[in-house]
Amino acid sequence: MKRNIWLFLLLIISVNLSAQINMVSKKIFLDSLSRECTAENYSYTRVITNYSQKSLRYVVTDYYKNGRKRMTGSTLDRDVLKKDGEFIFYFKNGTKESVANYSEDHKNGKEINWYENQSKKCEKQHSWDPKTKRSQTLILNCWNEDKTQTVTDGNGEYEETDAFITQKGEIKNGLKQGIWLGNDSAKKTSFVDNYDKGILVSGVSVDENNVKTAYSSLNEKQTGKKLQKVK
Repeated sequence: MKRNIWLFLLLIISVNLSAQINMVSKKIFLDSLSRECTAENYSYTRVITNYSQKSLRYVVTDYYKNGRKRMTGSTLDRDVLKKDGEFIFYFKNGTKESVANYSEDHKNGKEINWYENQSKKCEKQHSWDPKTKRSQTLILNCWNEDKTQTVTDGNGEYEETDAFITQKGEIKNGLKQGIWLGNDSAKKTSFVDNYDKGILVSGVSVDENNVKTAYSSLNEKQTGKKLQKVK
């Protein structure tokens, strides 16, 4: 009899704890582009562990389908990811991919990236000025997968891949310099950009129909405003 009473009490406690966890947490489904979607076509899940509590920051963790962590950190907004503080990203096999610090959703401070075999890939230094709304990234040290260093103390040749964009060129004093060649697999374009001390001063992209488009700033390239087509 006593045993049954204890089992009943344990069941009640378990149900209450589960209800509390569900109350303070929120789970959403994300597609391959990290956009919210349904459970039928998701690639990742996101859990905001203290969602129902009023807080300056909310702990957010993304998971792969295999249950391993994809990303963990803190957000200033529980409904919109606004990174603040340290964020750690992981490969699908569970090894660390990168560690970066954020301030109001902008990278600020040192960033370290690794290859999947855990050899170091790159070291960067970010700065963000909330008053001027300007950011800068210095490429400090980079290595190939065979551990050959390609950028040393801010100087060398660098190749980067960010989502659908791959590009490569010279790094001088930590900044992009001269001609950079690249392609955007999402837009199906290739491009040639010209940098001066990290600032994009001119560039031309070519789409799959061989239509060329010129731009004279990073803003023009990204937003498509004030573009001039080249025949």
